[in-house]
Amino acid sequence: MCNDQKYSDHNPYTLPDIDFVGGETQNFSFNVYFYANGSPFDVGGCTANFSIVSYNNKTGAPRVSKAMTAAQGADSTSNVLKVTLSPSDTVDLSGKFIYQITIRDAGGDVEIPKQGIMNIINNINKPFTRG
Repeated sequence: MCNDQKYSDHNPYTLPDIDFVGGETQNFSFNVYFYANGSPFDVGGCTANFSIVSYNNKTGAPRVSKAMTAAQGADSTSNVLKVTLSPSDTVDLSGKFIYQITIRDAGGDVEIPKQGIMNIINNINKPFTRG
């Protein structure tokens, strides 16, 4: 098998699909675990970012990029990453997007736990949503 075939079978979209109307406040929490053994990945001391890019322009600049915060999980490990999208982040977006979480540890190593699909439905009352 050539390398092109190997990578064409790979599905990077393993995070949950997300659907909502643009302009809705969205609060997301993601539990983070080690891939190999499933134990909680402590994100305390790490920085994390949540970004969204157009599905049709995967190499373009992110349409949204927000810092994430770490929170304590059920077993007292800081293995939950949270982000809030405000109405202004998505009110003008509609269509299919890709979202990605990027984690950087204190030593500068970067971990990207795959990507997910985000479907943002067109907001039919944007003026009201903007206030």
